[in-house]
Amino acid sequence: MRLTIQLYTVRDALAADLSGTLAKIKEIGLDYVELAGDYGKSGEEWKTMLDELGLKASGAHIGVDQLENNYDGTVAFAKALGLSLVIVPWIGKDRYENGWAAFGAQLEVIAQKLATEGIKLAYHNHDFEYIDGDGFSELYAAAPTLNAEVDAAWVKIGGHDPVEVIRGLGARAIAVHGKDFDPSATPRWVPAGTGVMPMEEVVKTAQAGGTQFLAIELDESPADPLDAVAASFAYFKVLGLS
Repeated sequence: MRLTIQLYTVRDALAADLSGTLAKIKEIGLDYVELAGDYGKSGEEWKTMLDELGLKASGAHIGVDQLENNYDGTVAFAKALGLSLVIVPWIGKDRYENGWAAFGAQLEVIAQKLATEGIKLAYHNHDFEYIDGDGFSELYAAAPTLNAEVDAAWVKIGGHDPVEVIRGLGARAIAVHGKDFDPSATPRWVPAGTGVMPMEEVVKTAQAGGTQFLAIELDESPADPLDAVAASFAYFKVLGLS
C-alpha cells in the first residue's frame, strides 16, 4: 500500500501556483497524488508536469455528472494521464433519494463500461450514507463491479466502525482516505495521528485487505495545509508507509 495525497487538501495553493505546489508535495516525500479538478490542464499536460516532478497520479476525483455527460472526454483524460482509477467524490441528495440500491445500480453501469477501458470506478463516502441506516452497504451490494475509496473519518462520524467497513470490503476498498479529526477542534480536521481515529488499525486492516493507496487528506487545515500534509506523511512513514 502506497501513500498519496488528495489534492483537495492544498486546493488554494494549487490555484495560486500549480507546479510549485506539486514540487513542494514531492519535497515532502510523496510520490503519488490524487487529483481533484484539472485546474484547466489537459490529461497530457498533467502527465508532462507530473513526469517532470517525479510524481504519478494514483487516481482522480471525477463527478458522476461528468462521467455521465462527458464519458468519452473523461476516459480520454484518464488514459492520457495513465490513470486506472477514477473516483466519484460526492453526490447530492437527489442521487440517493430513491434509495442507495438504485444509485448503486446506476454506478454499476458506469463501472462496467469503464472496466472495458481498463479503468476502475470507486465511490468516496461521507457520513450521509448512514443517515437512515446503512446506505453504504446497500450501495455496494447493488454494484458488484464498484470499488470503494473509504473515507475512514466520515465513516466514524457517521457512527460506524471504519476498521470493520474496510475489513468487510477487502480488496474492493481499493483506496482509503487516512483522514483524522478532533471533534473539539475548529476546524475539526487535524494531521493524521493527532485526532480520535484508530489510525494504526485502519492502516493495518487496509494493508491486509489489499488496499492499494492510502490518501492523506484534510478538508480544512488548522494551519498551513502543506505543513499538515508533511506531519501526516511523517506519521504514516513511522507506520511503514511511503
